[in-house]
Amino acid sequence: MRARRGITLVEIMVALAVIVIVTAVAIPSMAAVFDLEQRGAAKQLVDTYRLLQTEAMLRNVSFRIGYNLDRRTWWVEVGEPSALIFSDPRAREDAERERQRKLKHFTQKEIAKGEADDIVDDGGKFAGLDTPFFETKHELPADTAFAFVYTPQYGDPVVPSEKPPEDAEDERIVYSHIFPDGTMEYTVVRLVDIYDPADGYTLEVEPFSGRVTLDTEFSEVGANQSWIPSEAPTTR
Repeated sequence: MRARRGITLVEIMVALAVIVIVTAVAIPSMAAVFDLEQRGAAKQLVDTYRLLQTEAMLRNVSFRIGYNLDRRTWWVEVGEPSALIFSDPRAREDAERERQRKLKHFTQKEIAKGEADDIVDDGGKFAGLDTPFFETKHELPADTAFAFVYTPQYGDPVVPSEKPPEDAEDERIVYSHIFPDGTMEYTVVRLVDIYDPADGYTLEVEPFSGRVTLDTEFSEVGANQSWIPSEAPTTR
């Protein structure tokens, strides 16, 4: 019976060389896949803004896109044509404090029954869309996150929480609005690679023209845009 021989050093070196070559080929391929998914997510947002602008004018309704920066999700809601937004951060914060004060008069059971709906939804009675033709809830691809979302009503770019909040009420949520007259709230959304925050895509929504642009570069909000308003297009 022939004895089994051991693996020689040469064979080990050859095997390692093959692994190195395969890895070198696979890593760029995986990077290309991640970049394609990231760009696809950014392009989907661009297309959604353009679609909602058209639909808002045709149907005489307002839309808003909600961003949950901590859960890496976004969704679409529809509201009344007369829906209003805050003109600046102070107005939004004052309204939020007033909303919380009013909610203290209701129990969780009463809130669950909808008895405080007018207080809970203070943004103009927006509701989720129920349609089989348009997916309204989305999650970013793996390894992609929101670096920030900016609109004038929040004052500064809103970034994800440093640690995942234990309470859902503490999650970072930002809204961007589209109106029946074709105007949109000035919005900047930055999507980045979780492992390389310098790599990503910036979506910018111009308020009056409704033009939506997508770029890989980003310096700062409104760095070269003298037309950017200091307030949102409509005020509460």
